[in-house]
Amino acid sequence: MSTTMHHPHTQHFLKYQRLWATGLLVGWFSINIIVLATTRIMEFKRAGESISAWEPFCWEASSAIMILLLIPLGILISDRWLDNLSLKTRLLFHALATVPFSLIHVAGMVGIRQGCYRFMGDRYEFGDLPVELLYEYRKDAQTYLTIALIIIGYRLIVRRLHGEASYLAKDEESENAEPESPPERLLIKKLGREFLIQTADIEWIEASGNYANLHIKDSIYPMRITMDKLEKLLPPNFTRIHRSTIINLEQVQEIQPLDTGDYEVTLRNKKSLTLSRRYREGFKTLLSLG
Repeated sequence: MSTTMHHPHTQHFLKYQRLWATGLLVGWFSINIIVLATTRIMEFKRAGESISAWEPFCWEASSAIMILLLIPLGILISDRWLDNLSLKTRLLFHALATVPFSLIHVAGMVGIRQGCYRFMGDRYEFGDLPVELLYEYRKDAQTYLTIALIIIGYRLIVRRLHGEASYLAKDEESENAEPESPPERLLIKKLGREFLIQTADIEWIEASGNYANLHIKDSIYPMRITMDKLEKLLPPNFTRIHRSTIINLEQVQEIQPLDTGDYEVTLRNKKSLTLSRRYREGFKTLLSLG
């Protein structure tokens, strides 16, 4: 068993993966805006027609902005409600979701364009509604599928780099079996290598769809398990403080009340987490605070 040291760029990517994901998406859409808008301008010139340069950029930017705003919403819905469904049900949902995705995209896009044209002293006309909606839906359905595949691929790469945690098996046949008592160590598989981590070293755990992300110092190890099941299998010093968060009580440094009635729990690594009212009394009891 051995650990794997990542290249500094890889370490930065894993530590700030959400920032990287946002930057890559914005960069990708920005390039698309420039390429598509300039292509439109060149097409008009080739046809001997004139067009203000700002118009194609308005068309493409308004579409890109709405898609970028819809992506986090789609991810939230998928992670929170779809991951536990069967593959067939999820595929059906995604197929149906292309319709509201397109309608919201078109409504927001047209609104942005109308505002932009009004600012420039002009007026934007969307065209014949049924025809234009069908035209936009054909493109939006393809865009939805492309983005979904990109997100799946991105997450597979992240999990591959992070490594995936599992219970330490006593033999090959029991590798996927869950232990009857809290495990002291977990097996990590990363980039073709395997190594062990101590359960006691886990600082906190967050839910991520079908996975639970185990945080240990600057590393995150995904584990394919529900939070409810993992909570029952962890040692007594681990407790739930939120629907999507489990912490190691040995890592708690400070607790502060919030105006909302929740509490802010600060760990030794300076990470701040929310203790929701639902879990507050149980948490206080464990810490002998009340």
